Amino acid sequence: MKLYNTLSRQIESLEPLASPKVSVYTCGPTVYDYPHIGNWFTFIRYDLLIRTLTESGYEPNWVMNITDVGHLTSDADEGEDKLAKAAAKEHKTAWDLAGYYSDYFLGALSRLNFTSPWQTPRATDHIAEQIELIKQLEERGYTYKIKDGIYYDTAKFADYGNFARLDLDEQQSGLRIEANPEKHNSSDFALWKFAPEGVKRDMEWDSPWGKGFPGWHIECSAMCYRYLGETIDIHSGGIDHIPVHHTNEIAQSEAVTNKPLAKIWMHTNHILYNDQKISKSLGNGITLEDIAANNLDLRAFRLYVSESHYRSQSKFSWDGLNIAQNRLLKFINFAALRYQLRDDAAVTNLASDKILSCMQDDLNTPQALAEFESLIEQCEQTKVSTGSFSSTLSLVDSLFGLDLEKGTPDINDQAKSLINSREQARKAKDWVLSDRLRTELAGLNIGINDTAEQGQIWYYLTIPRNS
Repeated sequence: MKLYNTLSRQIESLEPLASPKVSVYTCGPTVYDYPHIGNWFTFIRYDLLIRTLTESGYEPNWVMNITDVGHLTSDADEGEDKLAKAAAKEHKTAWDLAGYYSDYFLGALSRLNFTSPWQTPRATDHIAEQIELIKQLEERGYTYKIKDGIYYDTAKFADYGNFARLDLDEQQSGLRIEANPEKHNSSDFALWKFAPEGVKRDMEWDSPWGKGFPGWHIECSAMCYRYLGETIDIHSGGIDHIPVHHTNEIAQSEAVTNKPLAKIWMHTNHILYNDQKISKSLGNGITLEDIAANNLDLRAFRLYVSESHYRSQSKFSWDGLNIAQNRLLKFINFAALRYQLRDDAAVTNLASDKILSCMQDDLNTPQALAEFESLIEQCEQTKVSTGSFSSTLSLVDSLFGLDLEKGTPDINDQAKSLINSREQARKAKDWVLSDRLRTELAGLNIGINDTAEQGQIWYYLTIPRNS
């Protein structure tokens, strides 16, 4: 299997540290609001990675964290904690808000048919690990204390900025906003923030440096180390994590271990809506509930995500999602053919190999779907179920999470009786009755194609509700 490695800026073969196990850490949600579709594009692409690893014979240990404290509104470690700010707005405690949106997120993973992560650790459950990591950084001389917290001195880490190809001289000159004049360098970041004097925060903990809360970056380093070890196989996130969050993770972790944090860094590109990056602040944060309110299947959304490559800058549109819904219906009707046509295993094996090969080539989801669609077209031309029902459908479901096999029911006895009656009417050349029975079938959400080779072939007019 091959993946593009942000670290080397080239596609590399995956060589796990302890094959067949593959350790994977992905940056999960900050649980202060409902995730928008831009978030879900990224999360679904993580799931595609895990599914492809599994189908390729690996055993992924997947950890996706939940950030429920410490993510400030500014990359310069200024502003409010996003969770505390949202909690005040909703007149709830930060704990209640974090619990609600964490539960929502985990439930949404199931609704979207995700592979279950091995671990979904929460930052607030790992304060001790974060404090211990900060202590180790302090012992090695990487930290300093100023009025509002304990900071990492990026000048002490020789390779700081190499990962993101940062120009630190430009940053120092003011390219990156300098909001705290006490910081030694503009790129320095908070490891531990002190609770403001005279203010009682919902989330604050005792520490060797005083009462407060951890910075956003330290939590990922601590939890990655806690569950996966000093060096992992794959670390993934959005490209917006490269210049700050992942750069800081590397500096923290490698300063303590003197080992690479990850062998491969995988990053997904931005999603645009009306030529703007999707953001709650811009008011374009479309949610899963918005998709459901438009009577669109969440599997169609998964398919829509898979239609673009994870490294491309993708665009979301309602027209595009509706097209994906129609494409999903085409796939479902292909799955329905397994109740009606015979198999050809030789063609199946060839199609499955091509589809998996595309996914193993840096998760080339568009080409893998094109190979599957080619198989469907071949089936439509030959009127032979090209074996995809037993193996290729299963593979596509395993890779893309579309639930085509289990989610495509056979028609009921009433519909089968109507189809048999229509066949008899056609043999008797009773075209009036034949047309009336076609109309009755349409009322049951079933269409009919009359073929010379196979007779009547039924299909769903819309995605069946119980699929």
